[in-house]
Amino acid sequence: MLLFKLFENDPALIIPWFAALLIAITAHEFSHGFAAFQLGDTTAQRAGRLTLNPLAHLDVLGSVLLLLVGFGWAKPVPIDLGRVRKGNLGRFLVSFAGILTNIGLAVACAFMLKALFAFSAVDPFNYLVKFLAFLVYINLSLFIFNLIPIAPLDGYRVFESMAPRAFERFAPLMEQWGFFILIALVFLTDAVGYLIALFVYLFSLVFQLPIFNLAFAGL
Repeated sequence: MLLFKLFENDPALIIPWFAALLIAITAHEFSHGFAAFQLGDTTAQRAGRLTLNPLAHLDVLGSVLLLLVGFGWAKPVPIDLGRVRKGNLGRFLVSFAGILTNIGLAVACAFMLKALFAFSAVDPFNYLVKFLAFLVYINLSLFIFNLIPIAPLDGYRVFESMAPRAFERFAPLMEQWGFFILIALVFLTDAVGYLIALFVYLFSLVFQLPIFNLAFAGL
């Protein structure tokens, strides 16, 4: 769905949606660079990517899609895995850092929402509620999406760091065709959408918060 169609009833909600997207994407990419830096690789720092400035992380095509459909991607943070200490454990930590950050942000924002509803008679259509609900939904979506073990997603790198040595024979093929497999999965099937919807539902049950309704009710 085009972004202007989603928010046609209240166009001003595009602002908290974009803000939530930029926070989630920037935090995700920064976390990769920060983890690599802590483990000895200064590539991201030298490239000016060890920053929370979203402009340093935005990709041209990904940004265009953000404007059109409200979802896109950032430039991958440059990391030299050969410089990362602790071998496969270090590679795992660097690859998992962005995913962990997204679920951490989702949990933190869910607690903020619960506190808002517990200590004030806040309107569910309040812009702060919408902003926090957008943050939860977007971060959960990024968490699930990036767990998919297909190159170039983080889930693939996480899997690669734990895979047996025999996998090295298949890695070049996976990396060559992974992007096209991912595009087909996203645009030709509903699998990713179902996975995200299921996880948002389970998360909502755990936190006793109707995340999807809080984010999109009234749109």
